[in-house]
Amino acid sequence: MGNHHTNHDETRQKSSPESHGGGVSTRSSVFGSSAKLNSACLIKLFQKLELTADEQNRHPGELSRATFENAFHGPLHTFGKLLYTQMVRQTASGDRERITKEQFTKAGKELLKLYDESSQQEYYFKLFASGKDHLTKEDALQMVKVSYALTLSATMIPYSKGSNDDALFEGIVQGMFGINERVTFQDFTSWSKKNSPHLFCGVHNWVYQILTGSKMPSELEAAKVPQLERFVEDKYTMSMGMLWMLTTVIPQSYTHNPEEKKEKQKSSEKNPLLNSYHLIMKLAQLTRCQSWTLLYDSREHGLSHNRFHHHISSYHGPTITLISFEGRNTYCLALDKPWREGSSRFGGEDSMLIQISPIFRVMQSGAPLVTWNEYSRDLRKGIYLGKEGRSLVLFIPADFDSVEHFGVNCALHKIEMWGCGPSHILEEQAKQKKWEKKEAEKQSAKKLHLDVGKWEENPDKQILQWGGINVEHQYSRDSGF
Repeated sequence: MGNHHTNHDETRQKSSPESHGGGVSTRSSVFGSSAKLNSACLIKLFQKLELTADEQNRHPGELSRATFENAFHGPLHTFGKLLYTQMVRQTASGDRERITKEQFTKAGKELLKLYDESSQQEYYFKLFASGKDHLTKEDALQMVKVSYALTLSATMIPYSKGSNDDALFEGIVQGMFGINERVTFQDFTSWSKKNSPHLFCGVHNWVYQILTGSKMPSELEAAKVPQLERFVEDKYTMSMGMLWMLTTVIPQSYTHNPEEKKEKQKSSEKNPLLNSYHLIMKLAQLTRCQSWTLLYDSREHGLSHNRFHHHISSYHGPTITLISFEGRNTYCLALDKPWREGSSRFGGEDSMLIQISPIFRVMQSGAPLVTWNEYSRDLRKGIYLGKEGRSLVLFIPADFDSVEHFGVNCALHKIEMWGCGPSHILEEQAKQKKWEKKEAEKQSAKKLHLDVGKWEENPDKQILQWGGINVEHQYSRDSGF
């Protein structure tokens, strides 16, 4: 099992299965139709584990705890221990040191019946709570770290952890617990609904792959982790841990191209020979998680408004912007609409303002959320983050030398923006930048000179005359006529 890994405010969040890859009925029809196949896969997996049994496993048709747990390597070993305990707890009384083939198959089938995220939440909460009715801080930290490792494995991303990820994981736990020492399932569901509705999606995807020997249908995966183009750990504010945590809360508009999916679905629905199951399977082969591309990094491109404007303008897709400032503060602005200058707020329903550190929490969400004023004299020039009628969370003055955090002035350290749109949006931005550069070169090469013979035809003459300037007299005097 470990080898599989080494290869690779508003509670408006779209946390329902329907908005993240298929409804409950869709999942039920897909999983239910393969119940017999699942049983066969579970038996095959059990037999495979029997072949790896240690010397202490001398009971045919049973697996020892050690044999089961040792099948999980590296960061996944802890999960193996928890999963064994959970499967035995469901099928046998007492603390059993062995599990039979029948118990293993029964527990596995029950696990594969978890069609919707609410039932998955309950199962994995109990798993990480080790059967208790609450989580301790140690349980929660282990839950976060294991969920991260399993999600990377399910997404075929090599496991890595940045230098700031431990602080991030602790901030998640701190946001979950507040001043409490324990968190009940009700407390957890209330927190996760707003801050991390898809925390266990990667966990369940991985478990599905292990138990069945095949990947979960692509469109049934709720929270996919996108690839970061040319990403180097610890070079950017973004880390793999942060990326994973963001995908547990941001909508799919940041990881999938909705227009592309609609077109593919339309073309598939035109074929009357495709039933619903085959349609799902066809879409599974067509949908994929989009990559994110770095648009602006103040450390590389310069921390100034002009450089920011140059690198992010003309990008007509969703973006993720990270803002770091003194006090170990990092915020994430998930913006589902293109950036635009003006004195009015903008941003769609999928926009979110998330505090990443020192505590992970969703601050505000929904539309509109951002104001970017460059020219209006009626408003301070800069970037405003916060909804109308709510407290202004952040303000970045046009000089980009500081940031106001709830009105308190702080030193601005870094701004980083990732483009989340499909590749053609980046290509269109590049074409626009190329055109702008060419136009600028034309203007700089153009010399302003006074041509006596063409002065009468020059439109500047009429403009100056409208301004009350006697251009005939001025020109004659300067020219020596």
